[in-house]
Amino acid sequence: MDRIVRLQVLLLCGMSLLVLRLAHLQIIRGGAYRQLAEQNRLRVVPEQAPRGLIVDRRGRILADNQTIFRVTLVPQELKDLPAVLARLSPLVGRSPDALQREYRKARSLAFIPATIVSRVSKETALRLEEERWRLPGLLVKPETVRHYPLGSTAAHLLGYLSEPTAEELPVLKQYGVRPKQLIGRLGIERMLDHELRGRPGGLMVEVNNRARQVRVLGQREPEAGSRVELTIDAQLESLIEQVFGSQPGAAVVLDPETGEVLAMVSMPAFPPGAFAELEFRTIRRLLNDPDAPLMNRAAVGVYPPGSTAKLMTAAAGLEQRLLTPATSIPCSGALTFGDRAIHCWYRDGHGPMNLTEALMQSCNVYFMQLGRRLGLSRLRTAMEMVGYGRRTGWPLEERAGHLPSRRLTEGEVALLAIGQGEFLMTPLQGAVMAGAFANGGWLVHPWVIRSVGARRTSRPPGRRRVGWSIETIEAIRKGMRAVVQEPSGTGHRAFTPAVSIAGKTGTAQTHVPDQSHGWFVGYCPVEHPRAAMAIVAEHGGSGGDLPAEIAKAICEYIAAPETL
Repeated sequence: MDRIVRLQVLLLCGMSLLVLRLAHLQIIRGGAYRQLAEQNRLRVVPEQAPRGLIVDRRGRILADNQTIFRVTLVPQELKDLPAVLARLSPLVGRSPDALQREYRKARSLAFIPATIVSRVSKETALRLEEERWRLPGLLVKPETVRHYPLGSTAAHLLGYLSEPTAEELPVLKQYGVRPKQLIGRLGIERMLDHELRGRPGGLMVEVNNRARQVRVLGQREPEAGSRVELTIDAQLESLIEQVFGSQPGAAVVLDPETGEVLAMVSMPAFPPGAFAELEFRTIRRLLNDPDAPLMNRAAVGVYPPGSTAKLMTAAAGLEQRLLTPATSIPCSGALTFGDRAIHCWYRDGHGPMNLTEALMQSCNVYFMQLGRRLGLSRLRTAMEMVGYGRRTGWPLEERAGHLPSRRLTEGEVALLAIGQGEFLMTPLQGAVMAGAFANGGWLVHPWVIRSVGARRTSRPPGRRRVGWSIETIEAIRKGMRAVVQEPSGTGHRAFTPAVSIAGKTGTAQTHVPDQSHGWFVGYCPVEHPRAAMAIVAEHGGSGGDLPAEIAKAICEYIAAPETL
């Protein structure tokens, strides 16, 4: 009897524990398990939204979307995978083994199509559709991908797309980004990624216990991203790229009154479509290219300004009343500091020169003597007044350049006065500086986005006074006009009867012998400036050569009817 009682007690305890466990599962945890069951029963098949268009100031399309055709296989509909791949192989030009590798790599859930060929022509897609009845499980999927109809034109402004990394994905999932979805990586594509991405759609499907689709429960259509209009002129952008040819360098053209960037060119450029279409061989080549084609030299590249800095040295001298436009300073061909002689580019010497002549001939000795009179503090202040050493306010990637902060020797101050030594600037800063002479002494904030969807830029981001007198500005403008218009001017190669141009050339020495950076900064038309510019040819020699040619092409375009 004791054994029977003990057995009954054990059974009772066991039944009690079972009832308690069932109560815990059904009552306390029932809601959570019901939710998990629903999640196992329901699946979302996502459909990406087309990215928003990007257009220039005249509505020319810079970035849109195009339909491509992907070859996919639906796992739950496949009956004989080797037979399907063998029949598919000659139609797509891939071996069965290669197709099988792609299938294994891409397969996920039974009802999710696995991509085995990322892109086929429309003719091939139609042929595959005709053969579908013989190829169970085959699905030719039309998809929209990012397309850049002008190729590499404005590539650094537009940016490119790529897949999120494993580290980024957990954060980006909160904003609706899915694995394998392309996101903006540079330029406008990155800055306005959320607005351009739109709202994805997709299907809600019910699956059975083997994860096979049973029925479609609902569908949401994707919403395209916002249309973005930029301030740039695509035709001007393309023109500058053509004149640059294979020469590395950069150019910035902006409206000196509003700060609108009309063109921002960086050479060499890159094809942003290679990233959108996952052309991995091209991507690897771009990433490993020693010429750094992905770097936006216009806003991130920093260079010694060379003789373009003489404009600020002249402005400082006039403002400090150390000279007048008529003051004559002799050039003997060199200036000695201690036991070191720094030569003028014209070794025989220019002789006595006034300010206009010194700017026109870009005399080193004239401006080194002026820099010595000014001293480091006043000279550095003059450079800071036009924004050197700090960012311009450009909304995309930008570097601040560099001005020396340590004490300099007398010879180093003289070099600073002619744009050499510890002095670096970006082409964007150079264009803003040139704009200040064009608009009467205002530093503009460069900007590029006119509208995002229905939201338009109501007014320019603002500008601030440099602090020069009208007399100083007019004196330097006169010298800049002579640089281009006088036959003996260093920038005369930019002269054209079609439009009046004012400018200043620069030839900045580098650590590579006989491979100087060539500069041209200026504005046009002189009477009513519509464009201020800065152009640098990286290791391209004199600023009076290719940079002056590019300035001429820019200004002839600006002066043509119905432009901008």
